[in-house]
Amino acid sequence: MSGTTPDPAAGANPFGELAKFALGATERNMGLARSWSDALLTTLQEQSEDARATLTTLAAALEAMERALASQEETNRALQQSLEGYRQIVDRYATAQERTAGLVQSAVDDLKAAGEGQMEAARALLRPPTWATGAAATAPFTQMMQAWTDAFTRFSGGRTADPRSS
Repeated sequence: MSGTTPDPAAGANPFGELAKFALGATERNMGLARSWSDALLTTLQEQSEDARATLTTLAAALEAMERALASQEETNRALQQSLEGYRQIVDRYATAQERTAGLVQSAVDDLKAAGEGQMEAARALLRPPTWATGAAATAPFTQMMQAWTDAFTRFSGGRTADPRSS
């Protein structure tokens, strides 16, 4: 044969072999790149899902904290109102106590003045008049006082020691 046609038995085409190796390497590289990209995509999806779950949990925690804060604010307002109410009650009670103490003190002072007036009147009645001097001058006063004492004793249901009053 002529030298222009290659003999298939004489050996394979070196460029064909090289192309087969290159094609096989490219296929392996493509498979590796596909596996790597699939793994990367899976990892990113998992991270995205984890981030979404973390954000959902964080949002729920923030909502719970907002509700707790609102509840605490309501509790604080209620406590403030309660304390203000107690303060008003204490102030009113103290004012009422001061007013009562003033009224009691005024009544005691009035009773004391009345008692002192009555005592002074009783002393004045029991003292002989200043114009009278001696036993003869005080006899009419003594008789008048004895008559009053007897009348008081009769009206109160008691008995007198004076036989004239019987």
